[in-house]
Amino acid sequence: MRRIIRRREVVEDDARYPGESDPGDGRLVLGLAQFLAATRAGAAPRPTAVLLEPTDEVAQLAPSLAALTLIVVNFPTAGEGRGFSQARMLRGRLRYGAELRARGVLKRDQLFFLARCGFDSFDLDPSEDLEAALPALDSFSVAYQDGSEQLVQPRRRELP
Repeated sequence: MRRIIRRREVVEDDARYPGESDPGDGRLVLGLAQFLAATRAGAAPRPTAVLLEPTDEVAQLAPSLAALTLIVVNFPTAGEGRGFSQARMLRGRLRYGAELRARGVLKRDQLFFLARCGFDSFDLDPSEDLEAALPALDSFSVAYQDGSEQLVQPRRRELP
């Protein structure tokens, strides 16, 4: 079973992504288009979890946010940064309060910045040691800009 970091702990992942085996009691994560189609048809999916790709429009989820217990933002390549903006929109503008997971080609040195954008769980690159990655959430103690302060608590530096 896959292991992830969720709220500063390494845990077993109960989510199953498209193409993986049956989720059993776990959450089945649907792509945005599949989730929206099921919602429009009145067939509310059992899972309540959605996978966002970099090109997906976050605002389409606004009417369904209260029913979602997990949103997974995919980072398919190392240079992909649109997921940071998607997280900020979900946490700031849309006030999404449930679990927000970063998944994909992610390294431990990105954890602090992902957490500042609002992510509270992380499905890192399989080559990463999750236990060794946890201290990366405490990489910095001061920040110049506002952030989503759920997992990291840097003090804000005031400029003279």
